[in-house]
Amino acid sequence: MNLEQYLPLKVFEILMVFARAGSAMLMLPGIGETFVPVRVRLLLSAVLALAVAPTIAPQLPPEPTSAAGLLALLAGEVLIGIYFGLVSRILLLTLDTTGRIISFSSGLASATIFNPSITEQGTAIGLILTMLGILLLFITDLHHLVIRAVVESYAVFRPGGELMFGDLSEAVTELVAGSFKVAVQLSAPFYVFSLLFFVCLGVLARLMPQLQIFFIGLPVQIYVGMLVLATILGAMMTAFLTYYADTAATYLIPN
Repeated sequence: MNLEQYLPLKVFEILMVFARAGSAMLMLPGIGETFVPVRVRLLLSAVLALAVAPTIAPQLPPEPTSAAGLLALLAGEVLIGIYFGLVSRILLLTLDTTGRIISFSSGLASATIFNPSITEQGTAIGLILTMLGILLLFITDLHHLVIRAVVESYAVFRPGGELMFGDLSEAVTELVAGSFKVAVQLSAPFYVFSLLFFVCLGVLARLMPQLQIFFIGLPVQIYVGMLVLATILGAMMTAFLTYYADTAATYLIPN
């Protein structure tokens, strides 16, 4: 094979890997956040593609002879990459849902702030939990799990093969339902706190009708809510990391 034939082939291999890896990087927790410059994400994707392409090359299909064939292959790779990034993003957004539930239970539902993980206004507690979750994912190297899954995905999702849209959509649906379930479980102590707190407020309102319950109850609700959050935060984040690792391994790592 002469140089003119060798170089286009290598560019095709790198481009195929870059399409899948780059799509996943755009949504990967921490790396795919809006505050991370696009150039940084593209650079990380390009470095990953250059490192992985020689290993993946034997599993890639022959170089297509037409531009339409190339676009079809790249579109399939982008969709697969989006799936991997979407799974990791849904798992992270479990913390945002948990923060919203905690905020409603603690009287801080109106304390909203821009959350870059969801690119819209969110609760202050949700932002704190999301940023803490991203930090812990990097500290525990769980972000390597998704990168490893993208590399090993070629054993299941063959480039140029048939896309399993039904299975992918079913997996995403199960993930969303499971994410909400785990968010409710993580915030379960606040359900108990809210129930007891409002029962006590109701009894107090009946015993002292002239008392301004709202002005007394809201500061107490915020203070006790923050106290409960500080008490269970360590156990909550440990449970989240376990859930993230187990679920990501189930839906991303091929058996």
